[in-house]
Amino acid sequence: MLKNKFSLYIVIILLTFSSCTTNDDYKTSPNGLKYKIIVDNGKPKAQTGQYIAYHISWRTLKDSLIFTTEQRNALQIDPVRDPVSKSDLQEIFHFLGAGDSASCNVKATTIFHEYLPASMKPDDMMKVDFKVLNVLSKEQGDSIVAAKASENLGAEDRALQDFMHKNNLKGIRTPSGMYVVMETEGSGKQPVKGNTVRVAYTGKLLDGTMFDSSFDPGHQPYEFVIETGNAIKGWHEGLQYFKVGGKGKLLIPSELAYGDRGSPPKIGPNQPLVFDIELLSIK
Repeated sequence: MLKNKFSLYIVIILLTFSSCTTNDDYKTSPNGLKYKIIVDNGKPKAQTGQYIAYHISWRTLKDSLIFTTEQRNALQIDPVRDPVSKSDLQEIFHFLGAGDSASCNVKATTIFHEYLPASMKPDDMMKVDFKVLNVLSKEQGDSIVAAKASENLGAEDRALQDFMHKNNLKGIRTPSGMYVVMETEGSGKQPVKGNTVRVAYTGKLLDGTMFDSSFDPGHQPYEFVIETGNAIKGWHEGLQYFKVGGKGKLLIPSELAYGDRGSPPKIGPNQPLVFDIELLSIK
């Protein structure tokens, strides 16, 4: 859950749709991506540097719906880039234009990593319906994304302040817009870039719903490298305010967590998060 699945590579993950690899109507791209075009409207295909507006629905092979952006009215708008690795799912963008739809093959671990739902196994395949609404120029995409980010940030900041007021919390607002609430100061040193930190945590939505905890059965404190390791941006920034032994809360807006894609099925789009954390150690 703490993997930053929704840096841009998460966009890529959301473009996936599985099927049996023996299905003859699936093709393999020059970069090794298995895909199938469902609808081709004959419109110009997306090019590197443009933006693509789309909806995604994740399903199991038995067509059980896991998550859909359409029902949440959460249209995705993301930049188109060139693939950077073998079977890079970003490649699917280049095969699609306005009104097109497609599917790709991927294992469940590609989406969920080690945080698989209890009902899924590492080798299980998933299918995701991918529907393009429009292809936008760089200028159009940049403008829409900037306006949307500003609107969301204001609404989420008000929600975080309201949460602090209702729970009688006092903390500091960082330059990026998250809040750090110190409950136990700690007595060790503070981490800096390059340090490996080990953190006990419980993550919740603002309504109190818990989505992940190092105290859950089979879980353990999380380790990552400050400013370079696999963790959401809010953790990289927020942990640097703590000393070893320190306890407190990180109140994190979605742009420093999982953004407008969320981390389905537990975290929806544009959801600010609250983490109870304890900094256990620094290497």
